Amino acid sequence: MLFQPILRWVAKRCNPTYMQTQRIDNIMRLTPLQKNVICENTTKYFGIDAQVWLFGSRVQDHARGGDIDLYIEATLQNAADLITAKLQFLRELHKVLGEQKIDVVLRRSNHSIDIPIYRIAKKTGILLK
Repeated sequence: MLFQPILRWVAKRCNPTYMQTQRIDNIMRLTPLQKNVICENTTKYFGIDAQVWLFGSRVQDHARGGDIDLYIEATLQNAADLITAKLQFLRELHKVLGEQKIDVVLRRSNHSIDIPIYRIAKKTGILLK
């Protein structure tokens, strides 16, 4: 289309994250339903300020299949509450999305321990919420 380059230019100037958002949505191998279910249930079980990243093979456009790898920084601090929330979160995802392999890496948001998987997930992953 003749106007498409102009629209991209205007959108980019008005919203600097426009092109990045478009690129991310094209790379990420999740359906809109999967993304919405993950984001809604992250908030429901881990708190409104919790953040979730998709990482692993699902962020590689050329890869096929693969499990859903999620890294969640949760606002919950009590270990027992965190484990309960993780189990409920996974149960809800399996109920809505069907039986598929879903891996969840959890980190308490203000915890000082920093292990390599946390850095890898954030660096290579895509922030969903």
